Amino acid sequence: MRLTGKVAIVTGSGRGIGAGIAKMFAREGARVMLAARTESQLEEVARKITDDGGTVRTIPTDVSKPEDLRRMVKEAGSAFGRLDILVNNAGVTWFGKSVEEGTEELYDRLMDTNLKGMWMGCHYAVPEMKKAGGGAILNIASVHGVMGFNRQSAYAASKGGIIAGSRSLAVELAPFHIRVNVISPGAIRVREPVDQVVQRVGEQFRAEFLARFGDRMPNMRMVFQPLPIVGVPEDIAYCAVYLASDEARFVTGANFMVDGGLTAQMAQMKEADPEVKEKRRRLSEEIQAWIAEKEKERGRGGVEG
Repeated sequence: MRLTGKVAIVTGSGRGIGAGIAKMFAREGARVMLAARTESQLEEVARKITDDGGTVRTIPTDVSKPEDLRRMVKEAGSAFGRLDILVNNAGVTWFGKSVEEGTEELYDRLMDTNLKGMWMGCHYAVPEMKKAGGGAILNIASVHGVMGFNRQSAYAASKGGIIAGSRSLAVELAPFHIRVNVISPGAIRVREPVDQVVQRVGEQFRAEFLARFGDRMPNMRMVFQPLPIVGVPEDIAYCAVYLASDEARFVTGANFMVDGGLTAQMAQMKEADPEVKEKRRRLSEEIQAWIAEKEKERGRGGVEG
């Protein structure tokens, strides 16, 4: 097994990409500390790992709170005696807010979670990795960090900051045999689109959304993605296992695009079928208008977490 003897912390591991990474790390022999905000999700992932023969601990953690991160690293050391791997995966999305619609409160929450959470996680983890003689830090960014999508300026800034900051950290920490790399996922199916929408507008609008958009919701990014498949958390986890393992001993400061080729052909987007592009644009605008209307009915806005 490729991670035998190693201890890993994975933030945002209650579901989705984080859960996929944590489960695969455990299958490869790592002892894993699961960290996320929702305790019930942590317990479910931990149960699956334990049932599969893995060793795991859990700790409720809000990465936007530095004290939670300090406690997370301390608990991992107490439980397992060392720290070799940190995966900064936890994050929130901007969910299509324009620069006019966004607020300072939403912006601060996004940056505190996505960017400051990554940096403070490293702040507390690095001393423990130095004690262990080295380690691997994996920061999960996004294709949004290297390209532009409509209504995603704040989210793109947070993910671009992760990429740039990781390069600098890789240089800073290399003398201590601590490697720092980034994985930038593309279209990864972690929840159905309707689940993401109802988290923003409310469960009471689920049926209406499905009735109006259900048969029109192929993954829109796949219109331009060379590989005609949707990514799953395991696709990110396979890359993470490699980067966390000794096989990647000479790899640091890199950004791995796990995106089905999306960014490889972005320069050719203008050559996509004009009819397909127009359908995509109309559907996106229609969904955004519907969401804005339902948010107004509900009397609140929000960021997906």
